[in-house]
Amino acid sequence: MSLEDRGAQHDKVVVDKYNDPGVNYQMTTLDYVMRPIANGITGAIRLTLPPVAEAKGRFYSIVARTADVTNTVIIEDCNNDSECWEGDITLNGKCDKALLYSDGLCWHVLSVLTHSNQTSVTTGWPTPNTDAPPATTS
Repeated sequence: MSLEDRGAQHDKVVVDKYNDPGVNYQMTTLDYVMRPIANGITGAIRLTLPPVAEAKGRFYSIVARTADVTNTVIIEDCNNDSECWEGDITLNGKCDKALLYSDGLCWHVLSVLTHSNQTSVTTGWPTPNTDAPPATTS
């Protein structure tokens, strides 16, 4: 199957489940919804995204059921196969979340929201320049 055909294959399977791993986990292309658990019993865990080419055209939602600064959930790409991967994503609070999309060559991090630090919300959109002087009228 060519890379161009991979995006057409995901509509053939009904996915109505989620995974809630408490250990290191290699995601498959069907793991669209993840609810990992990192706590004092499980320790820190790593979620490895599926290969970027196989996940072409798909979105992946990851929300930490439990996590803290010691017991983190780390999201990494598979074998560094993504173009322009800026580094692993760390979720370190309950309900921290990430939404990712694969175009077949690159993982696009659409958003990362951390509730432990509301000022570190990343949406992929540039933040407005608050240092700009106010507009004047003549």
